[in-house]
Amino acid sequence: MSIAVQDPEVTQPSGPQQGRNRRLRSSELTRFALDIPLGIWTAGAVLVFLLLAAAAPQLFMTHDPYAIDPSAAFTAPGAEHLFGTDQNGRDVFSRVVAGAGQSLLIGFTATAIGLTLGGLLGITAGVMGRFVDTAISRAVEILFAFPGLLLALIVIAISGTGVVTSAVAVGIGTAPGYARMLRTQTLQVVAAPYVETAHALGRSPAYTLWHTVIPNVVRPLLVLATLGVGQAVVWASSLSFLGLGAQPPAAEWGAMLADGRSYIQIAWWIAVFPGIFITLAALTTTVVGRYAQRRLEGQE
Repeated sequence: MSIAVQDPEVTQPSGPQQGRNRRLRSSELTRFALDIPLGIWTAGAVLVFLLLAAAAPQLFMTHDPYAIDPSAAFTAPGAEHLFGTDQNGRDVFSRVVAGAGQSLLIGFTATAIGLTLGGLLGITAGVMGRFVDTAISRAVEILFAFPGLLLALIVIAISGTGVVTSAVAVGIGTAPGYARMLRTQTLQVVAAPYVETAHALGRSPAYTLWHTVIPNVVRPLLVLATLGVGQAVVWASSLSFLGLGAQPPAAEWGAMLADGRSYIQIAWWIAVFPGIFITLAALTTTVVGRYAQRRLEGQE
């Protein structure tokens, strides 16, 4: 009896079929793009601008953000200075653009620290049994007794002020929230049928943890990180506003906001534009993160 062996070339689609496949994929991408609301596209565009400003501020800056020109102090917004100038004649627009890098860097760093600490606590609590779960849960509840920003202030009081300290402080302040969410996610994954199947197949606990539990637990981390960056930017800016984070003349949004509050009646633009960008960073990351969360939940 002969066995027919299929030629691999036969399975490859012909030229017209390849064209139809490309058109099909293009139509699917078009439908996906049309399904995204206009508000999400707008938020995404603003977020891309902020990320570009953080990564390559020279593309947008019109002046040296640190150049002092006393003769141009308190110049109102106009063609020469889009956002006006501050009390030292520095271009506010260029300083806001330059501040995107430092503010977003603090936000991303703090979010990474918070997710790492929260992930270690949450996943450990979810997989190590009742005793460890109870101990970690009680510790997290104690930390929850302190508002997150107050917890960050306590860390700064112990460690001192500065950009690095503020990023670490905000990360520690957000860690309890991430720990609680990831503990819940871990408990759901541990109880899932595919984990029970892994145990039934004789997989070791370590293998099941690293190849089954953790990959499914960290799946929503990108969404959590997107939501957390905006909160971290606001908290870090609040610390800088209080004089506990970035210090003048640093081009950081919170420090600029604090720098302009004394002149709000005669030069409102010094404080208003950094405040607008803090709001935009928090708003756009939250909108994009919430939308990604809904899409992720809809696929499960």
